[in-house]
Amino acid sequence: MSVTTILRGFKVSVATLDAFIEANGLVETNGAPPFFHKHPDNDPISALLYSKIAKAGGTADKNNFRVLMPVKRGFGSNRVAYVTYTWLPIYAHLELDLVQQLPIEIPNGFEDLREEILSFAQEEPLEYNKIPNDGKMGVYAVVTGDGYGIYSPKELDDRVKVPQACGLCEMTFNDEKRAFTHRQRHRIDVHGSKEGTNPLPET
Repeated sequence: MSVTTILRGFKVSVATLDAFIEANGLVETNGAPPFFHKHPDNDPISALLYSKIAKAGGTADKNNFRVLMPVKRGFGSNRVAYVTYTWLPIYAHLELDLVQQLPIEIPNGFEDLREEILSFAQEEPLEYNKIPNDGKMGVYAVVTGDGYGIYSPKELDDRVKVPQACGLCEMTFNDEKRAFTHRQRHRIDVHGSKEGTNPLPET
C-alpha cells in the first residue's frame, strides 16, 4: 500500500549510509528500505541508530530514529535515504500541525550521529552515487509505502477488534469477522450515515 511519510531529519546518499552501516557490522541496504513492521525493535538499522543516540547521551523515544527511503512500484532502487529524528506516516489524508506532530527541536546525540554517518561520504569514489545536498537537514515528504511500507494505521487496525461501538447510540457489535461491517450498516440504516461500509480513514 502506498504511504507518504513527513519527516524531520537529513538526507544522505545510500552509498554513504551503506558505508556507515557496513562499518558497524550490518548488511548494506543497496537502496532497499527497511520494513515498517520491523521498526524499532526488530530492525537492526533502527537499533544501530538509537544505540548511537543513547551513547551520546540522548534520551528521546527510540521510535523516532529510523532510515526511510522513497519507493515507487515499477522503479529500481534509489540513491537517496533519509535519517529521521521524528516522522509521521500518512495513509490517506490528515490535517497537519508540524509544530505539534513533528517537533522541530533536534534531540541530543542526533547531530553527532549525522556527522558520523557523513564522515563516510569521502570514501565514495563514484560520482553517480553522490547526491546534491548530502547531509542537509530539513522537513521532507517521502513516498515510503508501495511495497516496503507494510504500514497499517491504528484506525484500520481498530476495525478488526470487538466489540465495535456504534458511536451514535449505545448499540455494540460482537461478530469477530464482521463487527465493523455490521456497525457501519447499522449507522447507515438507523442513523442515516453516508460514510459507507468501508470509509476512508482520516490518518
